[in-house]
Amino acid sequence: MSDPATANEEAVPGGESASGGGAVLTGWVSLAALVDSDASQTLEVLQALDGLRSWVDAQEAKAVTHLWDLTRAEYPWVEERAQDLGRTITATEIGAALRLPDRTAGALIETSEFLVRDYPSTLRVLEDGKITRRHAVTVVGEAISIPDTVPGVCAGFEAQLIDLACQLTVAKFTYQAVRLREALHPESITVRRRKALQDRRVSINPDYDGMAWLHAFLPTEQVAGIFHRVDTAARALQAPDEARTLSQLRADVLIDVLTSTGATGHMTTAEPTTAEPTSVDPATEDPATDDLAGGGMRESGRPDRTDGVIEPGSPVSSDAPNMPGGTDGTGGTGGLAGRGDADAYWGVQAKVFVTVPVMTLLGGDTPGELEGYGPIDPETARKLAGHAQSFTRILTHPFTGARLGADATTYRVPQDLKDAVRVRDRTCRHPGCNRLAVFCELDHTKPWSQGGKTSYGNLAALCKRHHMLKSEGYWHYRQPEPGLIIATSPAGHSYVTRPDPPPAPPPKVPPPF
Repeated sequence: MSDPATANEEAVPGGESASGGGAVLTGWVSLAALVDSDASQTLEVLQALDGLRSWVDAQEAKAVTHLWDLTRAEYPWVEERAQDLGRTITATEIGAALRLPDRTAGALIETSEFLVRDYPSTLRVLEDGKITRRHAVTVVGEAISIPDTVPGVCAGFEAQLIDLACQLTVAKFTYQAVRLREALHPESITVRRRKALQDRRVSINPDYDGMAWLHAFLPTEQVAGIFHRVDTAARALQAPDEARTLSQLRADVLIDVLTSTGATGHMTTAEPTTAEPTSVDPATEDPATDDLAGGGMRESGRPDRTDGVIEPGSPVSSDAPNMPGGTDGTGGTGGLAGRGDADAYWGVQAKVFVTVPVMTLLGGDTPGELEGYGPIDPETARKLAGHAQSFTRILTHPFTGARLGADATTYRVPQDLKDAVRVRDRTCRHPGCNRLAVFCELDHTKPWSQGGKTSYGNLAALCKRHHMLKSEGYWHYRQPEPGLIIATSPAGHSYVTRPDPPPAPPPKVPPPF
């Protein structure tokens, strides 16, 4: 197998350009069959592949930076009109081509530019296969977090980081890098903490099987205090007859504290004697503002990699949680506080979009769809329909799965048509964008001024960033049939996006006998 460190040409087997303009990469890398290789030889192959992967990552950084330079040369005026508009255009181009969210593509551009222009030593050891891309990203993140107020400080810091990165795993290297950064940083930690506090936030990230992750970026001592309080309460609930694990108890305590309505913060079966707290409707909160560049480094200097994370303010709803200290055998209290079961949804009342096959509402077993999260079990879908203060029913045909559609003859989009399009699209329809449709603008694919109709087949959800790029003429969109979007990039590449299909009935499995 060829050594990537000694390759003179940037090569992979028979690379072809996406536009069919001939080979863009030349050369060959081959690997002999491993059937006759012993353990030592196989390890050498793995090491060579790891080095090749690092070499490829280095070439990617060069290519990304070159594309960024080409964009600035083609649109020299964009940097004067809007901050980082050129980077935004490049991020959307790369994101669509590599199937990456814009934020990830934006972070890739920034990291690549740092490596190529400011940290060539790090790029060189990456290209030589001595470190991985994760090491290189960490080096850049730590290095740019130190202001270059003292000549030679950054260069010396980079050299020490490279030396550590060549010896340690990413986790150990990151730990050592943070300690080294603390020793060399010219600003006191008090000043830096004051700045970092401005970036505090809470976000959620949907996961499988009706679950989701809750993320909080908070001061260290507050995180430690929150965990200590939750952990102490959870341990106090442990008993010989308690079936839940400590992890489950911690989760139930956290749910109890944050979502219950009782005066003490815990669910009870009794009527509350004090005024109920005012519930907040997350759907009415302002969503986090999109950054124009679509990604990059946070103030801390670490790359922002929160792809696909739903921003605060997303419409959320959940079933009543099981509370700790319960007597129903599952950790619940056996009853809910306040005026009926609906009070269990305090703090998460919202306008909920749920796509439900009509037979599911009548007791069927076909899954529903909660916007922004994905499939939910039929029982939860029915509960949401019963408890949500505002509920838009988007029913589907039990056999065809067809959704509601509507047309309008005026420019202003009626509410029922808005709901139908947003539920169909779910997210911004630009390739790779995960911005929820409820936070997007509805765009006439064929402009109203050019004869486009306000119809189900000529409307699509676009976030502010991608709507702006369409309006400015950088990206172009067509909708040959309702929901099917063909997006054409500034470089002339076209991408087809289709809305997710509605939930379909589960396949009928014949009995084993």
